[in-house]
Amino acid sequence: MIYLSEGLLYICFAILIGALLLRLVPEHVRPTVHVPNTLLLACAIAIPILSFVPIHQLAQLFAKNFELAYIDMLKSILLDVNSGKAWIWTLVGSSGLVVLLGLKSFRNDKHMPKVALFVTFLLIVWLGYASHASALSSLKGLVVHTAHFLAFSVWIGILFVVSWFSKDERNWPAFLNWFSPVAIGAVIVTLLAGFTLMTFTTPQYVNAWMIPYGQMLLIKHVLILPLLLFAYTNGFGYKRTAKLNSGFNPKRWLKVESVIALLVLGATAILGQQAPPHKIQETLQTVSPSPLFTAIYKGSFSPDMLLQFTLHMESVLMFVAALLMIAGVIWTHKSNRLIPSFIMGMLSAVFVYFGLMFSIA
Repeated sequence: MIYLSEGLLYICFAILIGALLLRLVPEHVRPTVHVPNTLLLACAIAIPILSFVPIHQLAQLFAKNFELAYIDMLKSILLDVNSGKAWIWTLVGSSGLVVLLGLKSFRNDKHMPKVALFVTFLLIVWLGYASHASALSSLKGLVVHTAHFLAFSVWIGILFVVSWFSKDERNWPAFLNWFSPVAIGAVIVTLLAGFTLMTFTTPQYVNAWMIPYGQMLLIKHVLILPLLLFAYTNGFGYKRTAKLNSGFNPKRWLKVESVIALLVLGATAILGQQAPPHKIQETLQTVSPSPLFTAIYKGSFSPDMLLQFTLHMESVLMFVAALLMIAGVIWTHKSNRLIPSFIMGMLSAVFVYFGLMFSIA
């Protein structure tokens, strides 16, 4: 339940960011986009509800462990814990956003998207304030987590809204002319902020593969590969492919890219509700090793072992297969073969995953 709520929370932010940003873009440089205002209202209403789920579960757990009343423990969390304080501000900000989106006179005002975007940005800041990164390093964690999530939301939000809510294929070249550099900038910020987060949330990255958190982090990272592949083909290969194939429909390809983005968001949601391991050997005293790791790793497992890379024939073959799948994605994009391209994109992530796992010793 908690993973589902976290994933839906990220989707709500992406829809709000994407829809509000596109309202600021002139119509002659984007397709015709219509996001129902009821959906935006639903997203604004859902944000405090979905973000309350982990607080509710935490209050239930602590109330049981310390033999206190649930309402007393909830009050303590909301007033004394960062995540609780952040939720109070999230409730206030979301309520204001609901009012803004619900007022017809304000909804039709040209300045509404700017004000609503600012409020949404504040909600993302409070999400960062409640994160594990902020708990570990208050200012650095807050800034880096906020930048990471904001950049990803801009990229995926625009992609999601355009691919699922556009009414036509007008102005696609003009749209890609500005969206491609925006997406590149967002990807760079996302990756830099993500690597920075790892320096103090998961300093032992490879060793973390022994536990469920590390495995999910690795899965998230390999899923970024097909996402970047489709971002490249859709952003830079569109014009060439459209010339070669007059029946090429960019919306279909952007939808596939958005589906892969949802998988990355799902992995992020799971990570967001797990405590990051700082010292793997200590974590393994209380956390069982990942079933994925123990199933694939050929050696004997020990909680105090250190992992290192050693290329074997199996891992080399996996990396070669991944390169072939990457080439296949580019080739099938040129020939407008959507399903084979999607399958090969996902297989590229699978082969990279097994290539990395077969390389550890």
